[in-house]
Amino acid sequence: MTATIRDIAKAAGVSVATVSKVLNDYSTVSRATREKVLALVAEMQFRPNEAARSLVGRRSMTIGILLTSGLSNPFFVHLLGGIDEALKERGYDLIYLAQLSAHPEYNFVQHCRSRNVEGVLAFGFQLGELDADKLVASGIPTLFIDLNLTGKRAGYISSDNKEAVEGTVRYLHELGHRRIACIAGLPGSYVGERRLAGFREAMAELGLSLDPDCVVIGDFTQETGYRGMQRLLSLPERPTAVVCGSDKAAIGALQAAREAGVAVPAELSIVGFDDIDGAQVVHPPLTTVRQDMPTLGRRAVELLDRLIVEPESAPPTVILPTQLIARGTTGRAPVGG
Repeated sequence: MTATIRDIAKAAGVSVATVSKVLNDYSTVSRATREKVLALVAEMQFRPNEAARSLVGRRSMTIGILLTSGLSNPFFVHLLGGIDEALKERGYDLIYLAQLSAHPEYNFVQHCRSRNVEGVLAFGFQLGELDADKLVASGIPTLFIDLNLTGKRAGYISSDNKEAVEGTVRYLHELGHRRIACIAGLPGSYVGERRLAGFREAMAELGLSLDPDCVVIGDFTQETGYRGMQRLLSLPERPTAVVCGSDKAAIGALQAAREAGVAVPAELSIVGFDDIDGAQVVHPPLTTVRQDMPTLGRRAVELLDRLIVEPESAPPTVILPTQLIARGTTGRAPVGG
């Protein structure tokens, strides 16, 4: 039986995409891997024209990334680190798909096709920022990160945002806090809505009264965390704990508390979300929900790769666990809290 490209990949212990890279003389494959694959090609009498007749032989080996919100958020930096690592392992090239939606005739699906991408990783945007339904319906393999869209060749991956915040509220409750506030994330965003839902459901589950004034809507930024905390501290009855939609918002909240002379955690506990690098260097170090951002990126690539090479595979819907990291911004509730 004639050897196939998958036989070569299995024997070499590499991906089909890597074998394709070697056969097409891509420079991104290491010398050792290249020599190993070529030796197996000769040994197994694999004919290059077989690759031309295979799916892989006609592949562009290019993945497009759609990110409309830029790279100012440390979350995206860590996420892209995992994405880059996984793409290199599979021999994919990466291009950034600049969104030109301001142009009246712009069509994102056509943009993807013109770039000859095999698949799209889409994240850091809201539904209103592009016609995501058309992307899903196009049949272009797409993996959404933190946006729960699915289709025949589209799926998503996210962290367990709702359960994470529910656990955070229960943790604060165990510390004696009863008046707990929330500086929520961007309204309309999947993660923002999930985290706020987790907060509301945990408060109800624990029988805690939720003052509408104790829910401040933000956008994950340090500035809205700062302003949100100022608003909470101006209430006649201040909260003794605040759950923030991101670490950046929590760092802004911490700054506002410090300027107001409110001691953290003696008078006020603050919890963030993400566990970015800065969470450990602020004073006091930030208690936060840790997302494994590099793993989120790597798994996204794995799932997208499966959508590409296995067209009939089921659309993935993957939720990754989180971990609450207790540091210096949380403590027992003050007397009467």
